[in-house]
Amino acid sequence: MEMHQVRYFLAVARTRNFTRAAEECNVSQPSLTRAIQKLEGELGGPLFRREHSLSHLTDLGRIMLPHLEQTYAAAQAAKSLAEGVRKGSLAPLSIGVTASFAADHLVDLLERLNLSLDGLELTLATAAHAHLVRDMMHGDFDVAILEEAADLPERLRSWQLFRERYQVLCRTDHPFAQLNAIEPALLSGEIWIDRSGCLSSPRFHQLCALADVKPVFRHRAGSEAHLQRMVLAGLGCALSPENVPVEDGLTLRPVHDLDLSRTVLVATVIGRRVSAASDAFLKAARARAWPVTEQQG
Repeated sequence: MEMHQVRYFLAVARTRNFTRAAEECNVSQPSLTRAIQKLEGELGGPLFRREHSLSHLTDLGRIMLPHLEQTYAAAQAAKSLAEGVRKGSLAPLSIGVTASFAADHLVDLLERLNLSLDGLELTLATAAHAHLVRDMMHGDFDVAILEEAADLPERLRSWQLFRERYQVLCRTDHPFAQLNAIEPALLSGEIWIDRSGCLSSPRFHQLCALADVKPVFRHRAGSEAHLQRMVLAGLGCALSPENVPVEDGLTLRPVHDLDLSRTVLVATVIGRRVSAASDAFLKAARARAWPVTEQQG
């Protein structure tokens, strides 16, 4: 199926006349007719029924009309987008963000980027760490904000944005909320909500095993929003980065002698072309005043 066939079909469906459709498409009527006949052969049946000077859609034609309208509109949008990119009037940017990253950190950054970059066309998505790295390497994202990890691909070029501790997230009516800091032994027996695909979860399990601390790992959440709502619903406690804004009714508390923190990076892929939009975002991200974690003591 070729796009000019779809365009001719839509013109006939709109004008109900092959001659007027040919004039509208600036082609000869025989050429238009042949193109539609070829389309009918590909779709397996007649699309129009001729009655005197008018042509009406057949049942197959009526079924195909919305699909072909959508196909043609998508093709025109893609063409317009490509033209905008070629002329420099559009600046597409795709950013992937690790699921536990606080979206509040991005608001002022994206606002500044939007004001400084004409034609910004932004795609923003979140994913678990492994999926984010995979999709980044496959070219789905121009830039990624993710956690530092030992298994990051060598082709990723990264810059540190900030470092932060993980703390216990609990309800404000939980006994932990009354403490300035939690002794690790108090975590034993607590119902726990894990983060699916988060690097902190296996590290927390290891630290608990080394300290002979035994939380009851029962639930799992795939995003920060789901995690907070599950804690708010009374399903248990969880770990959350200290700089993540929390819902009303929740609070964060540090744990004594629990060395669980993360380094947040912004990254691109070495050897891949860095667009003007990507370059502007990288510069803005590296220049931003990110949270500073105070030393425990």
